Amino acid sequence: MVEKLRRDCPWDRVQTFESIKPYMVEEVYEALQAIDENKFHKLAEELGDMLLHIVMLSVFASETNKFKIDDVIDSIAAKMIRRHPHVFGKARTKDQAAIWKRWEKIKQQEAKREGQKPKGILASIPPSLPALYRADKVQRRAARVGFDWDKVAGAWEKVHEELEEVHALLNVDLRTLKVERRIKEEIGDLLFAVTNVARKLNIDAEEALQQANNKFIRRFSQIEKKLKRKKLTLAQMDAIWNRTKAAEK
Repeated sequence: MVEKLRRDCPWDRVQTFESIKPYMVEEVYEALQAIDENKFHKLAEELGDMLLHIVMLSVFASETNKFKIDDVIDSIAAKMIRRHPHVFGKARTKDQAAIWKRWEKIKQQEAKREGQKPKGILASIPPSLPALYRADKVQRRAARVGFDWDKVAGAWEKVHEELEEVHALLNVDLRTLKVERRIKEEIGDLLFAVTNVARKLNIDAEEALQQANNKFIRRFSQIEKKLKRKKLTLAQMDAIWNRTKAAEK
């Protein structure tokens, strides 16, 4: 089907690896939304869209003899078997820490066989990930080797420390370039610290922030309805916000 689209559809014919990238990201997020909403019929549809992109990119590659869809499937199957010796091989363990340690060791062996220089355990985390997702993955991998707070309290104290550093900068002239850079850095540290607390509490920081976004949009929509009829003062908008918040509770 994709090969026919590639031949006969003017839009599909001109697509490239680069042009498809934004659509791929969109489909992944739509699948995540379907999971969050427990809409499994929608999830099946979105997974189909994701699968279509895998096939499309494989067709693009086959046109210039780079690889075929069979190579994609064979590659991931071989990788999963190779990296799960406790399932497909003779190794036996149910300890997750031991499984992760062996996983990283196998990855290093694979890189060595392919002539690549060994990478740190954080180097393979894609920089293109959403910032909160990436922060969570960075922290989880560091925790695998023991670089982690013993308790949530330690991570929470770090949040307060970063908050104080931001607060101190708010008392100086924010217009200077040096302070602008510092406060950006400190707010980044604060967000990273908050993500760490969420991780320690087994809360997905990205999901938590999305819920907060949705809550704000839902409550602001009540203000927006009033704004369509007349101009409101900040105090009036606050009053509507508080009434909406109280009604939700």
